[in-house]
Amino acid sequence: MTDLTQGPVLSRIIGFAVPLTLADLLQQGYLLVDSIIVGRTVGIDGLAAVGAGQPLFYLMNAMFIGIGTAFTIRLAHLKGAGESGAVRAVARSLTLFTVGWSIGGLLLTVLLARYAFDLIGIHGQLVAQGRAFLDTLAFGFPAIFGGAAVSAFLRGLGASRAAMWIQGLGSVVNAALAWFFVAGLHLGVAGAALATVSAATLALAVGLAHIRRAYPLGPREATPAVRRELTDAMRLGAPLAIQHIGLALGIMVLVWIIARFGAVCLAAFTVVARLELFTSLLFLDLSGGLCAFVAQNLGAGRSDRNRTGLRQTVLLTLGLTALVSAVVLLARAPIASLFTGDLRARELTARYILITYPFFVCYTVMVVVHGYLNGARRTAVPLICTVLAFLLTQVPAAYLLHGPLGIDGVMWAVVLGWAVGLAYTLVAVRRLLLPAVPPPAPRAEEAATWAK
Repeated sequence: MTDLTQGPVLSRIIGFAVPLTLADLLQQGYLLVDSIIVGRTVGIDGLAAVGAGQPLFYLMNAMFIGIGTAFTIRLAHLKGAGESGAVRAVARSLTLFTVGWSIGGLLLTVLLARYAFDLIGIHGQLVAQGRAFLDTLAFGFPAIFGGAAVSAFLRGLGASRAAMWIQGLGSVVNAALAWFFVAGLHLGVAGAALATVSAATLALAVGLAHIRRAYPLGPREATPAVRRELTDAMRLGAPLAIQHIGLALGIMVLVWIIARFGAVCLAAFTVVARLELFTSLLFLDLSGGLCAFVAQNLGAGRSDRNRTGLRQTVLLTLGLTALVSAVVLLARAPIASLFTGDLRARELTARYILITYPFFVCYTVMVVVHGYLNGARRTAVPLICTVLAFLLTQVPAAYLLHGPLGIDGVMWAVVLGWAVGLAYTLVAVRRLLLPAVPPPAPRAEEAATWAK
């Protein structure tokens, strides 16, 4: 386990983030491979169906992401403070939440998916394929969310290497099964979802076995302690959960806007969404590393290290973003041609890259600073930022601009949302970092007057 309260600041953050980035690169690499397999085997309609179903899955995943992050922050605080006695109660409350939300998510997806597709303007064959994709994923929610809970537990305790190996194993198996089910057995988009569920089940089994062997949790905690930890996690994670729910709902609105331009545009945006997430992984994991770093140091009473960590991580982010953006911009045509042979979809993908990636730095700096704020338990600030940048800026701008500018208006709305989000984030973190200014001391004459 990584102790983030000692040693060089940036190397500790990088040491925590890099294993997670390697695991996430494998996972998102699988998603890119999956998109290539679906696009080349099933065709444009398959890619469009996955793109239509993804926001609905993200909506089910949104609550878990927020509350799971709260458990990670809580475990990091306990590790930094050296309080291992409460870890078992946290683990039990995390388990209860995972089981409950898996069942709830399954029921919501199976019962409401058809109405959600109607709401966002998805009809015909895309609905059948989208429901096949979603229903298969839904029955695997216990394994999918269980694996995410294992990752949240290990990250909170600083065991990022263990999380890397477990997640990486699932990703490699996932990629192999996706090829077998989709290209080999011709199961279509349902085969892609079945590969995800199967790999998640294996990763969950390996993760639970590792936790059982490596982290003896001590005697069973009383029920009130478990209930208290669950209540605290819900309270801390509620802003994060609402943030992700808002993102999911906003993405559904964007799908509704993009669907008006046809399946080719929806397929192209499915590709660029996967690409955008892939290129964001390093910065999301730096954000997670900074979050754990800040939480541990606050727990240990070492808050003096946190400003240094923020400054050095932001500088590193600027340099890495310049490199990533340059590579993606130069390789935009070959990247677009990987996923589909459709000329129109390839042109749209390349144009999206050309419009958005010169401004990618706005997004990466924003998410890294959000990691600092989450670790400092200021989870409401990223929530407000999401509402302002995405729900109140990007989504309305996409609606207003898609008329006069066409599909390019949706692309420029992404840039506008990033810029507004970064501006708000920098203002918020500046206020947090500024020391309280004491009132000026009264002059001698005024002091004498008041004394009288």
